[in-house]
Amino acid sequence: MNTETHLSFDCILTLAERDSGAVGLADEGLISRARAVVDWVNERGPYGASQLRAMQAQIKNLLATRLRLAADRQRYPAIAGEKIERPIFIIGFARAGTTLVHSLLAEDPGVYAPQSWHMYSPSPPPGAGPVAPERIAYSQRMVEEWMNFCPGQKPMHPYIDKGAYQLCEDEEVIALDFRTTYPYHFYKVPTMSSMLVLDPDPTGSFMFHREFLQHLQWNTGVDRWVCKGPSHQGNLSGLFEAYPDALCIWPHRPIGEIFASIVTLTAMIYDTITGEPSDIQSTAKMLADGMRAGLDQVLANDMIDDPRIMHLPFREVTQDPIGVIRRIYGAQGREVTAQFESRVQAWLDAPENAVDRYGRYPYSYDVLGLEREGIEELFADYSKRFGLE
Repeated sequence: MNTETHLSFDCILTLAERDSGAVGLADEGLISRARAVVDWVNERGPYGASQLRAMQAQIKNLLATRLRLAADRQRYPAIAGEKIERPIFIIGFARAGTTLVHSLLAEDPGVYAPQSWHMYSPSPPPGAGPVAPERIAYSQRMVEEWMNFCPGQKPMHPYIDKGAYQLCEDEEVIALDFRTTYPYHFYKVPTMSSMLVLDPDPTGSFMFHREFLQHLQWNTGVDRWVCKGPSHQGNLSGLFEAYPDALCIWPHRPIGEIFASIVTLTAMIYDTITGEPSDIQSTAKMLADGMRAGLDQVLANDMIDDPRIMHLPFREVTQDPIGVIRRIYGAQGREVTAQFESRVQAWLDAPENAVDRYGRYPYSYDVLGLEREGIEELFADYSKRFGLE
């Protein structure tokens, strides 16, 4: 392979080891997954010199960050003994209120929720001592670089403007272990038109996720977590194997109300990365088929009725958010303190959290080649199953 037009994995690994100082700490699984990502990128080439330099730096930085976690675990062996107990996971389709519920639960001063700075600069672990301000500033710059690259995201998903303190999705955490190509961390790959999932075994992804929470929790005195993963409903067995005492909160909203925005957001992100307008009608059909196939598997899984999953119609979340928070905490025997309730109400009232602070994007079925009625019919059983009719 011509290294002048393609990435060299060996070069990236060597640079990442030198950056992190974690020479020889990449295990065989991590090396295999990272190499698979590089091979996947190369298969979509060739690339120009400037593209190669940008991709190499981005992938190298991600791998160096992952290696620093390995070095921290070696330096602070007590991290491996941290118990992650009764975490809360927000699951379910994007655009259905998952970010809202996640944001409100994260207002509890007694809980931890992974944020962008944890992803960009997790080392050394927060429990090792005061976090250097530059770590937050660096993370802020990284998020702003993405926002500058993809400004169209703000009207569609405005919470990106929280910068270094933006709440992370679990799929982003898992990308740190090279199990997915989450766009925030691979957007300099100009041929990435979709997210690659490398780990067919969801248990491995959740086991790494658990290690990441242990890293952040160690020596901090905080031991309660709220996380979010919009794909977790398809991986419930892996989630509960890693976190047998977890509580999953699944907000439900009629698919017809959210499908156009899911397609539009997906197309906008990957069109920005590739610099080419995708066939949005093909994207719409692909997503409809994929969501339907995934939902068929979920609905056929007896685990959907597991008592560790709380199903919440979106209308209940918007009509009585504090009441929903009480229900969630009641399921774990926890109290919603006056301070927590006050913070939730303040978050709801704050102009900087208004969903239309960057305007409202005019989502429409007109350009999708599909009718809303057809989507509603396609997912009618889902609406019926969860009382959304």
